[in-house]
Amino acid sequence: MENIIELKNVSKKYKIFYKEEGLKNSVKDFFFRKYAYKNAVSDLDLTVKSGEIIGLLGKNGAGKTTTLKMLTGILHPSSGEIQVMGYKPFQRERDFLKRICFVMGNKSDVNWDLPAIDSFRYQQLIYEIDEINFDKNLTFLTALLGVQKLLNIQIRRLSLGERMKMELINNFIYTPELIFLDEPTIGLDLESQITIRKFIKAYAKANKATVIVTSHYMDDIEEICQRIVILDEGKKTFDCEIEKIVNGDISFKETIYNIMKKEDK
Repeated sequence: MENIIELKNVSKKYKIFYKEEGLKNSVKDFFFRKYAYKNAVSDLDLTVKSGEIIGLLGKNGAGKTTTLKMLTGILHPSSGEIQVMGYKPFQRERDFLKRICFVMGNKSDVNWDLPAIDSFRYQQLIYEIDEINFDKNLTFLTALLGVQKLLNIQIRRLSLGERMKMELINNFIYTPELIFLDEPTIGLDLESQITIRKFIKAYAKANKATVIVTSHYMDDIEEICQRIVILDEGKKTFDCEIEKIVNGDISFKETIYNIMKKEDK
């Protein structure tokens, strides 16, 4: 399989305003600002093959979301090279954007004041989906998620789990081949989590899609992914196929915990 993603020595540095406590310092900072710098991602090398499903793990602030934002072109790397399907993501070319999707579990792309079907129709116009493929995709996606009867209900009247399912359909309706999921099951009940995990696996298999997912729920990673990459303070500390690290005597969660604990030392 060919590499669909290639990162070489990629770093992202943020410039952060540093403010000292007190009114006097507030006035002083107004004229003489002090800044600190933070390396969100440092010298990251990563390759992803077509069709792989990868779990990107790490503590809060490890650089996971920053990495996804650079891969989708939302952020420009401070240094290094990124190639995604032959494109430079930060150039945000239309053909590139039509082949990817980025779903963030804590942000919404659908209009809560409209029924879901209206948001899907809007996507149909933006991504120029013909009626036959739109109907086929909608039938496939709604059946996988079990929401056929909810399409004409105002989004804000749906449960959190139902809204997340509509978010997924909205982002998958144009059949992206490269999918980035940032905490897709955050805050959801167990039944919704299980449904979404099954959906991601089924979609990836049916469309031979490549998926990168971040999650703090180890069940997401264990049940969806084939390989895990661990980041710590912006640096890659571990990269391995899941089947090579599973120990029959130790649970997957404990195995990952031990790996991350070891990397902290």
